[in-house]
Amino acid sequence: MKTKHILLITIIISLALIGLAGIQVYWINNAIKVRQTGFDRSVNEAVTKVIHKLEKNEMTEQIRQKESFYKRGSDIFRSIDSINLIYYQELELLQHKGQDQSLPPDSAARQRLIRLLQNKSSLFNDVFEDMYTFRHYMDIEQRIDLHRLDSMIRTELRQTGIRTEFELGVYSTSRNRLVIEKTGNYSRELLEKSIGFTLFPGDASFTPDYLLIYFPREKQFLLNQMAGMLSISVFLILVIIIAFVLTIKSVIQEKKLASMKTDFINNMTHEFKTPISTISLACEALADNDIKNMEGISENYINIINEENKRLGIMAEKILQTAVLEKGKLKLSLEEVNIHKILVDVINNIAIQVEINDGTIVKDFRATSPDLQADKIHLSNVCYNLLENANKYSPKKPHIVVTTMNVEGGIEIAIKDNGIGISKSDQKKVFDKLYRVPQGDLHNFKGFGLGLSYVKAIVEKHNGHIHLESEEGKGSVFTVFLPFDQ
Repeated sequence: MKTKHILLITIIISLALIGLAGIQVYWINNAIKVRQTGFDRSVNEAVTKVIHKLEKNEMTEQIRQKESFYKRGSDIFRSIDSINLIYYQELELLQHKGQDQSLPPDSAARQRLIRLLQNKSSLFNDVFEDMYTFRHYMDIEQRIDLHRLDSMIRTELRQTGIRTEFELGVYSTSRNRLVIEKTGNYSRELLEKSIGFTLFPGDASFTPDYLLIYFPREKQFLLNQMAGMLSISVFLILVIIIAFVLTIKSVIQEKKLASMKTDFINNMTHEFKTPISTISLACEALADNDIKNMEGISENYINIINEENKRLGIMAEKILQTAVLEKGKLKLSLEEVNIHKILVDVINNIAIQVEINDGTIVKDFRATSPDLQADKIHLSNVCYNLLENANKYSPKKPHIVVTTMNVEGGIEIAIKDNGIGISKSDQKKVFDKLYRVPQGDLHNFKGFGLGLSYVKAIVEKHNGHIHLESEEGKGSVFTVFLPFDQ
C-alpha cells in the first residue's frame, strides 16, 4: 500500500473517530439534561409533599387550638355570667344603702364592684386574644422547626432516590433577606442557584415566604448516576481509538517490513549472484582444454570453487538459522566451553579481512574464569558476526578491541571499534530482523540485515543480554553478558 493511501485512510478514519466522539459527547450531554430534568422533577415532588405536610400539620394544630379555645371560652363565659350576677347583687345592695340616709356609705362594697369589673374585663381580653391570635400572623421563624423541616426533606428526597447533601434556607419577602439557613455556608448560592417553593401557600398574604433548596454536589451526583453508562462509552471510544492506532501502526510496520523484505531479496540476490557467477566462470575455465593442460591453474580454480561454495553455505546457513529462530524451534546444544578459545579461533578466521583494510584486532582478555555452559557453534557465530560488523563498518584502518571480564554471575564480552557509529534513532532498531542502518544513496556495506537479530536471539537464548553504546563518527561498543550456568 502506498504512503498516500495510508495517509488518506488515516485521515478518513480520524474524521470518523472525531465524529463518533462528537456524537458520544452530544448524547452524553443530552443524557445529563434528561437526568437533570428528572432530578428537578423529583425534588419538586419531594419538597411539595413536605410543604403540604407542613401546612396540614399547622391546620391540624389550628383546629386543636380552636377546640381548646371553644372549651376555654365556654368556661370564661360562665365565669363572666357569675361575675355579672355577683356584680348586680353588689350594685343593688350598694344602691339600697345609698337610699337609706341613716346608714353610712359602704366603701368595701365599692371596692368589690371595681374588682369584679376588672376581672370581667380580663376575661373578655382573654377571649378576644384567643380569637385573634392565628399562626399566620407570626414570623416564619416561629412557625417552622428547622431540624424537623430538614429531616422531612431528607426523608422525602431519599424516597425518590436522591441521596446527596443539600442546603436549605427560608427567604422572607417582607424583610427581603434570608431569615433561616441550615449551615450558612451557601447564602449566595441559595439566592442565585436554588430551587424555590412557596411556604404555606394557603395563607392569604401578599408577602409570602419561600423555601429555597440548593444541592452543592448536584453535578457530581448526576454523573455518579450515569457512571456505568459513561464508563462504557469512554471504554468503547478508547477501544476504537486503540484499535485504529494499532491498525495504522500494523499497516506502517507491514509496509516497512515489505520494503525490508524487498531490500533483503535484492541483497540476497546480489550476495548469491557473485559467488555463483564466480563458480560458473571457474567451471567454464576448467572446461577449457588449454587451461586443463596448464599446470597449477586447475587447482587454483578448484580452490576458488571451494571457497565460493563455502561462502554460499555460510549465507544459506544464516538464512536457515534465522528461520529456525523465528519459529522458536532452535534448541541449544550446551557444553563446557572456553570463551577465550572461541574468541581466538574467530579472531584468527577474520584477521585476514581486517589486515586487508590495514586494521588490527587487540585481545584484552581479563576474565580469570573463562569457562561457561554454552552452545559452541552458535556462540562462535555470535562472536564472528560482531567482529565481522566491527570490521565492515570501520572502512578506514579498523581498530578492534575485544575485552573479556568476569562480572557477578557470568562473563562480559565487549567488542569495540572505531567505525562510523550508529545514530540514537537507529540504535533501538539494529537488533530488528532485516533492519539495516540507512546510508542514503551509498551501498558500500553488504549484508542481509540478519546478523544482529541473530546475535540478540542467541544471547537471549543463553539467558544473557546484549547492550550497544555508539556515537556517529566515533565507533560502537557491543557488550554481551553470558551467565556461567544455564
